[in-house]
Amino acid sequence: MRHLVANIATYAIAALLILGSALFAWMRSAQLVLSDEQYTLARYEPAPAHDFEWREVGEHSYASNCQNCHGRDGQGWDQYPGLSDTARLFAAPGGREYLVELHLHGLTSPRWGAPMPSMGHLQDVELAAVLNHVLTHFGNTPPAGTRLYVPEDIARLRGPKRTPWEVNALRPAVQARASGEAAPRGP
Repeated sequence: MRHLVANIATYAIAALLILGSALFAWMRSAQLVLSDEQYTLARYEPAPAHDFEWREVGEHSYASNCQNCHGRDGQGWDQYPGLSDTARLFAAPGGREYLVELHLHGLTSPRWGAPMPSMGHLQDVELAAVLNHVLTHFGNTPPAGTRLYVPEDIARLRGPKRTPWEVNALRPAVQARASGEAAPRGP
């Protein structure tokens, strides 16, 4: 009888562990969002009476989505690039759109060891806020007179899906324009 009870307890514990790990794996793969979309939109979406208030949500979104790879101070490490050059890309012709494309569709490049995942799951409000956060931190200073992102900028570029390799193909032209060189020609 004692062995029967021990076996039942062992199998029950094993079943609970398997169930718990399956639940955890599902939650992790589904990337459950713990914020209410309506609350976020109501709080941060621009209204006619005030400007887009992105600072708080941008800082939080950076910590949640970007900090693991690019670091708390935006310096990057190993295969993850630093973010100190972002304002220069932003200021280049086509750079504003390129940064949105990069975040919406991700980036795969032989230059970096790890691909940047798509951040297309972020709401327009949150993506505009995190881009503004990066553009005003980590040694970045956007050019005087330029307008930072608003959610409408993100929504406008959510069109056709690009592959991360297609986004990588856009980068050389933007980088060349940012450094004042002639844009490289395609094959």
